[in-house]
Amino acid sequence: MKNLFFFFPILLSIVILFTSCEDDDMVVPTPTPSYTNALDYAQASGFQGSMLLRKGDEDLIRQGFGEARAGEGIMNATDTKFRIGSMSKAFTVLGILQLQRTGLIESLDQTISAFAPDFPYGSQITLRHLMSHTSGLPDHVATFEELYEQQNAFLTPEDIVDAYTEALQEEELLFEPGSNFHYCNANYLLLATLVEALSGQPYHEYLQSTALEYLNMSDTYPSANDFGTIGEAVGYLNGAPVEPYPMSVAFGAGDWASTIGDMEKWGDAWMGDLLTGLEQAAVFPAPAQDDATSIGLGWFAIRIQGELVYFHGGDVDGFTSLIALFPESNGLFIALSNQEGQRSTLDHMMETFAIQEF
Repeated sequence: MKNLFFFFPILLSIVILFTSCEDDDMVVPTPTPSYTNALDYAQASGFQGSMLLRKGDEDLIRQGFGEARAGEGIMNATDTKFRIGSMSKAFTVLGILQLQRTGLIESLDQTISAFAPDFPYGSQITLRHLMSHTSGLPDHVATFEELYEQQNAFLTPEDIVDAYTEALQEEELLFEPGSNFHYCNANYLLLATLVEALSGQPYHEYLQSTALEYLNMSDTYPSANDFGTIGEAVGYLNGAPVEPYPMSVAFGAGDWASTIGDMEKWGDAWMGDLLTGLEQAAVFPAPAQDDATSIGLGWFAIRIQGELVYFHGGDVDGFTSLIALFPESNGLFIALSNQEGQRSTLDHMMETFAIQEF
């Protein structure tokens, strides 16, 4: 099969990253009633990682918590690097928007078949469907896990293309594209592959040269399989370090690493002049009026007791992350944790800070 998705990496679809394709990222728990100040609340939560909470120009929290590398005496700090999981999806969204600006993409409503004529259901699925998780594409985690075990090595792009295409040809879409929501990494893996094909550059190099260098995000990079990068936190699950992970699995959907400082620049750019007016309208959804979550392109939106919040989280082996923009208050909440399984804690924090501080 030769098309623009020839370099399509492993398709694993998950909530935020590597769990399941449900809408857990859109569930915000009820905050606890006890609250004195932001820093005390963060410390009492047992959070481990680096955190930034800013309202306007005032830092309410900007510090590290706990150990970056247990047993080595290295603590988390403001410049510690973490895998950010599905917070990476906004990177891919920006790549697609930049290709549209240059005319290589005519419209977000172009279908996959315009770029990859042989891709199953390609004539029904648009780029917008992929970006908003409304494509209806199914998951085939078991297929890739079986192939991985059989080969006892990381699968080649050809293996993945053949396996996923064959699986799609034998199954129906989960629903008619555009008619429902199903959070899956498959969507963003396809989009990242399209970025490579149309730009003629490797996906990460394209984003670094066209966006990250402009924003001076020098501490943001594609995460390696292990934790050898200087200044990088080790990921933990239940107190034990996680094993090296083939990060190519998360290509385009969650394979970046960064710091709270760089993600602050990233968040400010999205609240600033990064997008045109038309792009902003496409990316950021109008939030519902009843504290329900709305789906955008690489972002979700919600009003928490009247406060507008754009947010996205990330979960990858050993790490949990969350970024929340408060555009009406020029505020930011960024939490990068080197503990796996902290989703409800970070969602809880986002709501609590929205209520107590904004």
